[in-house]
Amino acid sequence: MQTLLISDLHLQASEPEITGLAFALFSHIGNSVDHLYILGDLFEYWIGDDACDHTAKEVAIRLKALCDGGMKITIMHGNRDFLLGEKYVEGFGGTLIREDAITVSLAGTNTLLMHGDTLCTDDSQYQFYRRMVRNSGWQTDFLAKSVSEREATARMIRSTSKAKGHRAHTNNIADINTDTLNETLDGAEVTRLIHGHTHRPAHYSASENQHSVERMVLGDWHGDHAIVAMADEKTCELLVWDGHKLVAKD
Repeated sequence: MQTLLISDLHLQASEPEITGLAFALFSHIGNSVDHLYILGDLFEYWIGDDACDHTAKEVAIRLKALCDGGMKITIMHGNRDFLLGEKYVEGFGGTLIREDAITVSLAGTNTLLMHGDTLCTDDSQYQFYRRMVRNSGWQTDFLAKSVSEREATARMIRSTSKAKGHRAHTNNIADINTDTLNETLDGAEVTRLIHGHTHRPAHYSASENQHSVERMVLGDWHGDHAIVAMADEKTCELLVWDGHKLVAKD
């Protein structure tokens, strides 16, 4: 059994080369992968299941083809597409996970899967924003607005987010907080953690945390490559997708 894990595609109409790279991967894995996990930020932004653009509709068609072929697809929210709903996901045959983390068995190892934004607690401004937009009242009010109003709000949020995101990465506060990592792992009974969000793909040593849990970080997507994870019965490793083949990450 093979399981593929991806995150941080940030698909949007203005980045067609990344969409093409994703579609090429979907075609490549169609006959070999049993389960696909999308660990957040499939889309650059999401303003409601009733406001799908052409890119979102094409993505649903491609993912439905995978599900129709027998693949399981599990998707969780990221910090960009936190309004993704059951209507869209169930429409292509997938399963939406609303929890911040889930535990699964990969290559015989209990593994915690997360988007990863909850680990970045040094970025207090983002954590304040996250609490606000994850509030059910805020979401109900936002989704009650017209599509055009939601679009305008999303553009404003994205503009502000890009500026703050650059500051966060420059100041190194967009990476995980070790104390938060340890608190997350307390009682989790896992020996591996896989997440995205930080855009710092690497396989980190188990010695970095008091629980001796290895940490694998998926990469954000570029026009010519993406860093993903693949697991089978025995191994779990980071791979580079170049649009044609999956190769081991150096």
